[in-house]
Amino acid sequence: MNIGIDIDGVLMDDDTYRLDTITKYCYENNLPDLDNPYKYENKCNWSKEIEEDYRQKYYFEYIKNTPARAFASEVIKKLHDEDNRIIIITGRYKTQENSSIGELMRKNTVDWLNKNDIIYDEICYAHYPKTKEIKEKNVDIMIDDSPEIIAEIVKVTKVLCFDNRYNRDLIYNNMTRVFSWFDIYRKIKQV
Repeated sequence: MNIGIDIDGVLMDDDTYRLDTITKYCYENNLPDLDNPYKYENKCNWSKEIEEDYRQKYYFEYIKNTPARAFASEVIKKLHDEDNRIIIITGRYKTQENSSIGELMRKNTVDWLNKNDIIYDEICYAHYPKTKEIKEKNVDIMIDDSPEIIAEIVKVTKVLCFDNRYNRDLIYNNMTRVFSWFDIYRKIKQV
């Protein structure tokens, strides 16, 4: 089976990190409080300058040092050892660009995967909404968290939706909600 795995929100808990750092950034810079605490920085109605300043102060630290979710490495190893193909499919900021920041983001991503002992057969730096890459790689199950992306990828493959505050209202016929990495393992074994 070809298993696609997103990074942010799936392998890492970006929800808590971003909520903590965005609210801190708003406080430090006298910006309005968030009207919706589940928004990422690119949905805060910030100017490009403010968004880039936030990312320089917090986002790059996040992608290097936030730990993997509990048991992610262990479960992925089990899946891989059972002859499943593991494909990391991420739409992470700037990773699709052929630029110095894109190169740095890709390097930091691979370094983080290695540091956290996440094994994989291939990594794809996907464009929104990842459907092209999912089709090209014949992904049987995609593990993702983004409401916007899940709305599209349920049309092309089965989806395991990693539960987060911002996606709790999602319901699709081709989607199963998961709550932890061992829950993912159990639900994949049921397929």
